[in-house]
Amino acid sequence: MIKITNGKITIEVTKGAYDSFFAKQGFKVLNNDNEEWEENENGEEEHDCE
Repeated sequence: MIKITNGKITIEVTKGAYDSFFAKQGFKVLNNDNEEWEENENGEEEHDCE
């Protein structure tokens, strides 16, 4: 399973599902070592670039 996001939604899917569907929909793979997404008070996700 890999974690992916489109900037609004973050989900975990299989690599095959990402390759065949989600990549074409604009989703990107999140690398937990370099990128972290957290929800802010409004329920929206923020990118934390530390």
